[in-house]
Amino acid sequence: MASEYRNRIEGSSNGPSQYIRATRGAWKAGRGSGQWAMDDLPRAPAPPRPGFSPRNWGGWLVVGIYWFLGHLPRPVGRALVAPLGPLLYRLMSSRRRIAERNIALCLPELNADERERMVKACFGSLARMLPEMAWCWAGPAQDMASICRISEPAKQHVQAALAEDRGVLVVTAHVTCLEVGARALGELFPGHGVYRPLNNEVIEWYQNRGRAWYASSMISKRDIRSLVRVLRAGGFAWYAADQDFGPQQSVFAPFFGVEAATLLATHRLPRLTGCRVLAMLPRYLPDEGIYEIDVSPVFEDFPSDDPVADLARVNAVLEAQVRKAPEQYWWIHRRFKTRPGGQPDIYGDDARES
Repeated sequence: MASEYRNRIEGSSNGPSQYIRATRGAWKAGRGSGQWAMDDLPRAPAPPRPGFSPRNWGGWLVVGIYWFLGHLPRPVGRALVAPLGPLLYRLMSSRRRIAERNIALCLPELNADERERMVKACFGSLARMLPEMAWCWAGPAQDMASICRISEPAKQHVQAALAEDRGVLVVTAHVTCLEVGARALGELFPGHGVYRPLNNEVIEWYQNRGRAWYASSMISKRDIRSLVRVLRAGGFAWYAADQDFGPQQSVFAPFFGVEAATLLATHRLPRLTGCRVLAMLPRYLPDEGIYEIDVSPVFEDFPSDDPVADLARVNAVLEAQVRKAPEQYWWIHRRFKTRPGGQPDIYGDDARES
């Protein structure tokens, strides 16, 4: 599979995209090992380092903080950011109100006190996200495999999809420990991540330099052609599907019982490429101090001719995974900003401020 994948990518008439690199492992589909042979394919080269001009000083300060957190013992890193959760809760008033509205909509079974505790716990998870990302980007300085648990059935779901020698698309959602899930899965099954490039070139450089340890490449969300080429060539890619990009790119499908503008890409990509689709979501288990990564079975009979039904299936799987640790979901984003015709705006002034 490794040589076929490389030949398909490099032999494309358009030439390889800057975001596409040959996968850093070879899938031993017919040998029964269920593993990747690391380094059978070349690793993506490190991105060029930005300069130290004054306009980059702010970015370098942030990178210095990430580097520091990434090299601390993990319990120390968690303890260091713990006071940040209550501070963010007080300072980020607009995001707090968005989280309150989302939780009231999606978890109506909670009473007012429970909702308040959930919002505060969400900001605590957001604070913990900082060292989590720092650990992931620190490369070999942090042994993340020792604190990540992926069950054998979860691994087998991925292995079964890869064994078909087709592209594999892993859909996920914005939880605070998503980067941990990407690293845990990427170390076992190297692939391509879809992401939004950052405006700050120094932080952009540092995060992608760190992600090169567990991702073959990062593909801009605007570079859909590269993603299509990866999947058509039998590659492995993942992206977060729970974003509201407006009605032109979405249809409405239920998410936590609320009609949500849901990206049509999750339906269209397998139609265009023949790829298999499964879902992945990580969560932090505070009592054990580890991260558990859930992976769904491959979606069978997917896609169908009904995009709404397909996306409702995907949303239902992601929702079930989020409900296992709802305080770790990214409730501060405006998941429901696009509304079906005639329905009132959910977020009001906060939709315009944030």
